[in-house]
Amino acid sequence: MKKNLLVAAMSAMLVIGTAISSFADTYDPQYPLKGYMEPWLINSPVTGETAWKSDPHNFINESVGPMQYALDLAIANKDPLSLSYFRARELAAIAKLTDYPTKGLESVDQEKLERLTTELRDFLNSFDWKNASDYEKAVQIAKRITKADYLDQEGTQYAYSCLVDGKANCSGYTGAARLLAACVGLPIDELGSVSHTYPVFLVDNIWLSYEPSNKDDYFNVAEVYTPAFYLVGEPHLTPLGEYCKATGYQVPTTVEGRFPNISYGIIYGKQAPFIKFN
Repeated sequence: MKKNLLVAAMSAMLVIGTAISSFADTYDPQYPLKGYMEPWLINSPVTGETAWKSDPHNFINESVGPMQYALDLAIANKDPLSLSYFRARELAAIAKLTDYPTKGLESVDQEKLERLTTELRDFLNSFDWKNASDYEKAVQIAKRITKADYLDQEGTQYAYSCLVDGKANCSGYTGAARLLAACVGLPIDELGSVSHTYPVFLVDNIWLSYEPSNKDDYFNVAEVYTPAFYLVGEPHLTPLGEYCKATGYQVPTTVEGRFPNISYGIIYGKQAPFIKFN
């Protein structure tokens, strides 16, 4: 009997040990981004304060304009991770989880900062994100942000409102997805219009769209070249569309064999894959 209990205990310890060791040996649950996120945290060449590396405000003096310069830089480097940037509270939360000494973020509400940091830490410690596939990262993000209830009113358009308050409009969902995706190294951007936006994830070199406002349990292949609006009768691409066009991205005609559990339905009058994850 004692021998059986010992074997069972050793087996349990082996399982736990395997789960823990799947993270890097240096992984610190208190500072899960330490040793990983530091390259994205810089001193702004404009203000001298802590800034996100790809924040257009770092390029405020460029003649083409800061937004265009930041996009051109991401295109030149073929770096979709640089399509995102963060300021103030989100930046401070990332820095806390990196154990990075910040400058110029002292005005951030410390109570709210601690709450947001806790939510990010809990998310990062909930799965082995360093060894997870792009697909698993996207699924974990989709499931996390849709814990928030949809509420379209002032104050629900932030990552904080989604992750801490549990309430979000489309911008709140998208902002939360962007923040979580940056933390786990998954490229993300957004599509939509002035009235509605939704996140798109780069999963194994395919941009997948997700509609959190409906709490969908599936992704679709993103139509990255759909114009957001028109100027003088000419189609105008979103920044993601411009990035994809400049880097030669082609919307796949099929995703068979690329993802688990694919079904088909009709979107905008034509058959399209639904990549279900529940």
